[in-house]
Amino acid sequence: MPSIIMQSLYTLYIIGLNLILKQFTEDAVTVLGIYYKLQTFFFIPLLGLQQVILPIISFNFGAKNYDRARQTLRCSILFSLTVMILGCAIFMAVPGQLLSIFSTKKEILDIGSTALRIISVSFLPAAFVIMFTVYFQGINQGISSISITLLRQVALLVPLAWLFHYKGLAFVWLTFPVTEFIALFFSLWLYRRKAPAPAAQKNAAPKVLPL
Repeated sequence: MPSIIMQSLYTLYIIGLNLILKQFTEDAVTVLGIYYKLQTFFFIPLLGLQQVILPIISFNFGAKNYDRARQTLRCSILFSLTVMILGCAIFMAVPGQLLSIFSTKKEILDIGSTALRIISVSFLPAAFVIMFTVYFQGINQGISSISITLLRQVALLVPLAWLFHYKGLAFVWLTFPVTEFIALFFSLWLYRRKAPAPAAQKNAAPKVLPL
């Protein structure tokens, strides 16, 4: 269900963002479309990783090996954070060159260079949030996973973009990092409340009963 909802909501929030950006210029809408094409190079490995770790987390949760499930989460976050740091660095360093793959129009390059640099900051918290989403699915906390998805793509992204657009186009791009950081804090809060307690050491010395 979380995966189905996430894919369904993608279309809805893209429509909402396009309607907001269209109030400034059509070039801003074009920039958003280019961004979503570029970001797939960095998000696709994370989506693939989700498919890999979900059965591992589910198996260990079912076997009550909670420590192994937590270890899987930590390793996946480390991998995803590495990918996202790379993506953020590229977006920060060469936004113009990335945009020129799709368009050489000056207005698009100017708007897009600012947009990519601001949006790329959201990659860092997203590395955590994406992994927490699949972790909650694996430990049979689907409601928590859905809550994170709804918070990111319904409760925050489009409403914040609508509020920020009164300050100017640059603030609309700020919606992405603000949304991801709020989602990160929410995910950490859920993790502290919902995650199972660490399993006891299986190899602990047995108690010696008195004769």
